[in-house]
Amino acid sequence: MEERQTVRRSLLLEAGLEVFGTRGYASSSVLEICQQAGLTERYFYESFTDREALLSAVASAIVEDFLTAVAPLAMLTETHLDRAIREGADAFVASLADDPRRARVLLVETVGVSPTMEDRRRAVIGEIVEFLRRGTGLRYGSSVSDSVQFDVVTRALVGAAQELLVAFVRRELPIDREQLTAQLAGLFRSAPTILMALSESAGESAQNHTEKETPR
Repeated sequence: MEERQTVRRSLLLEAGLEVFGTRGYASSSVLEICQQAGLTERYFYESFTDREALLSAVASAIVEDFLTAVAPLAMLTETHLDRAIREGADAFVASLADDPRRARVLLVETVGVSPTMEDRRRAVIGEIVEFLRRGTGLRYGSSVSDSVQFDVVTRALVGAAQELLVAFVRRELPIDREQLTAQLAGLFRSAPTILMALSESAGESAQNHTEKETPR
């Protein structure tokens, strides 16, 4: 019975990916999802409380696939940073752009659904930031990876990468897959330079603030 339930849940996850990734979450229904899966609604509620629960599960599966694919790259950053960045960018594109449904579900359909889903979406960004923090810590040390500037830069880069991917999937960028991967790699390769610039700027700001407060 447990095996059959697992199979039915997998069918619903695949159906959710298809329906949410092609028709959109707001335009879908439990009935449509069940028809896509070849199951009755009874079996839908066996695994999920509602459509939002299924959307969350589909999005989580996409993120898990990506993080599993890039997990070995964190250690690689210590000795082969450029290769780690290049392979990470390729894994990001492969995980989402190679199947536009996955990009739409994760980057478009989960936005604005509910406060709970927004919390989950923000948690996904946090998971990616923490992955980048581990790699950065191995390469540059905790003084860099634990800094405020690190959080500023990585969140900005993750947001930029998401926007580029959505634009690519929507055919708004005149580039092919290989060029997209190269551009993303270049974006993250610039992170150390941006970090240094922000750190210097923060240092100058702190110094100026101290000078203003020092009695003459």
